[in-house]
Parts: sequence; C-alpha cells; structure tokens
Amino acid sequence: MINLKESKQKFLLELLIIILPIGILFSNVLSEFIIFFIILIFFFTKKKDKLLNYFNNRIFILLFIFSIFLIINYLINFSKEPSLTRSLFFLRFPLYVISFSYLLGQKFLDKNKIFFYWGIIIFLVCLDLQYQSITGKNILGYEAVLEGSVNRLGGFLNDELKIAYFINNFFIITLGYLLINFDKSNNYNFYIFILTLFVIYSVYLTGERGNFLTLIFVIFAFFSFSNLKKYFFLGMFCLISILFIFFDQIKVSSKFDRMLTGNINSIEYLLANNEGEGFLYKDNVYFNHYSTAFQIFQDYPINGVGLKNFRNYCDNPKYDKKIPPEQRGRKCATHPHNLYFEILSELGLIGFLIFFIFFFYIFYIFFSFYFKSKNIFILGNTLTLLTFFIPFFPRGSFFTNWNAIIFWTVFSINCYLINKYMNKKNYGK
Repeated sequence: MINLKESKQKFLLELLIIILPIGILFSNVLSEFIIFFIILIFFFTKKKDKLLNYFNNRIFILLFIFSIFLIINYLINFSKEPSLTRSLFFLRFPLYVISFSYLLGQKFLDKNKIFFYWGIIIFLVCLDLQYQSITGKNILGYEAVLEGSVNRLGGFLNDELKIAYFINNFFIITLGYLLINFDKSNNYNFYIFILTLFVIYSVYLTGERGNFLTLIFVIFAFFSFSNLKKYFFLGMFCLISILFIFFDQIKVSSKFDRMLTGNINSIEYLLANNEGEGFLYKDNVYFNHYSTAFQIFQDYPINGVGLKNFRNYCDNPKYDKKIPPEQRGRKCATHPHNLYFEILSELGLIGFLIFFIFFFYIFYIFFSFYFKSKNIFILGNTLTLLTFFIPFFPRGSFFTNWNAIIFWTVFSINCYLINKYMNKKNYGK
C-alpha cells in the first residue's frame, strides 16, 4: 500500500502532474506515462473493498459502457482490420478520469502549486509565440510556417499547427482556478483581464482560425457569468473602440484578413448549399474529408469501418464523385477532421447514437452542477469541452492520444469539482 502522505511520494506525484502539459507538448510517451502513473497510484492507494464505490458513478459507468462498445465494434469490423490498440486501450481514459479526479480531491495534493505552474507553462508558451511572431523562429529554432502571405505559428509544436488548442484548454483551467480561489480585489481582476488579452492575442498570432473563434466564444461566455463581467465588458468596449479608431491601419494586415475577414467569408461559404451537388460539395479541404467520411458511412451505415480506419477507405476512387474535381487528390487523411464525421464513418449509426446520447447526458450533469454550485470553474471547463462538439469545425481526431489527453484532463477536473461539491453538501465541509 502506497502512503502518499510521505513527502517523497507526494512530491513525485505533484511533479508528474505539473509537467503533464510539458509532456503533451514534447513527448507522447511522457504524457502516457503520467496517465499510467496516476491510474496506478489510485489503485495502490485505495483499499480494495472501497474501490467499487468510486467506480459506481454515472459518468464512469457511461464511459465504461462506451469502452466496451469500442471493443465490440472492433470484433464486428475485424475483417476490415481497424485499430485494436485504439479500441482496447480507450479504457485507460475512463480510468484516468476517475483516478485523477480522486487524487485532486485529496488534501495532501497542493492544487495551488499544480495550477500555478500550469499557468506559468501557458504563459511561457504564449511568450514563445510572441517571440516567434517577431523573429520568425521560436526559442528552439522552429520556424513559422508560411501559408500564402500569412505566417502560421506552431511554437513548441514546430510545424504541427495545433498549439492554440493546447493553450485554450489549459488557459481556461488556469483562469477558472484563479477566479474561484484567490483575491478578488480590483488590482487582481485587472491582472486577470490583461492576462486574458495576452492569451487571446497569442492565439490570434497562431493563425488558427477555428481555435481563435472558440477561445473568443468561451471567454465571452465565461466572463459573462463571472463576477468580473462589468470589468470584462468595460475592457472589451475600450478594446473595440481602439480597434475601430485604427481599423484602416489594421485591416491591411494579412493576419487580420485571415483571422477576421477570412473567418466571416469562410462561415458564409461553408453555410452555402450547392444546388444539385449537396451541402458537403465544396472547394474546401476539410469538406472533402467530411464528404468522403459521409460516403463511407453510407456504405457502412450500422457499424462503420472501425476506429482509425477512415485512412484505409478514404482513397477509394468511388468516393470521388461527390468531391470537386480539383480537390479529389485531397480527400484522404488520417481522420476526417470532424468529430461527427469521424464517429459516423468509423463507428456507424449505433456508435453515433451511443456516443452522443452519453455525452448529452454527461454535459447535462455538468451544467446541472454549475447551476447548483454557481462554480465558474465548472462552467469554463464545460464550455471548453463543448467546443470539440461544434458542427463542421475542423478538429483533430477525438481518439488521437494528443487530443484525448487534453480533453480527458479537462473532463477529469470537472469530475473532481463535482465530487468536491457533493462532499461539501453531504458532510458540510
């Protein structure tokens, strides 16, 4: 039996949790090891006769059922050779959720230290992006990626242009923790607002339009329900006024054109319906993936083709007929870049219904606890998780380790907050 109250073991656990964002940035092996270690610690610190109590909750049961479904789906699609490891080892994420949420609830773990260092990591990542924007290279020498006339920034992820998703999730975690646990003075609120603007600008510099829009949405909703709403709306009014005054100078920027004008034009284009060709028939690389995935779903409507198998079916020439001729060479990828089409094509209608019914209920639980507790931390995390479910927004694969670790970390923190609220209610703590 491990005694986590012993200083060396406590220090090791806190250290591994603190460096989890660093592992996500630089090493999938390290981040997977941290998850495995957290799960292991949970099992070794709990008495066997009490373990069942922690697994007997609605959220874990739903996730466990979905894990079993993935294994069944693999067996059904065995002849199509889907990914066994991805189907089998998805179970580690429900285990990670219950293990991490439990450990965060223990008094021996210094949450202030953990979330403080997570905030420092996000600040340094944003600072590195600012440096890369000015010099063309980040501190490790990774160069910005030129797309047309716009420099896309990957920061510590080099040419993998997804750093904004990492920032969005861990910043909202940090912001929620800061707002509910520390000083509420005017000076403190001012620093929070300046930090928020700094992060928003850093995400803007990356050139990631989807993640920039989702961050704006989450920040706006987050502050609208927080105690800082009057400062937030005053600050936003001043910022918009400044932008309006200097609009003529700003609008000539290619980055501004991509992130604002380009976003508006993209939304208008993506909402348009091509008569006779269908809604998914568009001269757009992501819609090529969506159209291909939907055609795969039409061919395998019940069970799909199995996890990680879109890549093995998307190159079929028969799917060219619903892709613009000039885009047919770009219809294939490792995944469809959208949650809905990924689930439909790889898990079929049964998987689609199970997945979204389960998550609809889980989000109902999250929002219910927010309205009961008025805990802005839960709200911010829930809104961040919901951004992964925005229809037609391009996203990484839900089942890819990198995306999944970030998603389930935010998810685990919400479960910890719910457990904390329930303990206070039941025991008056």
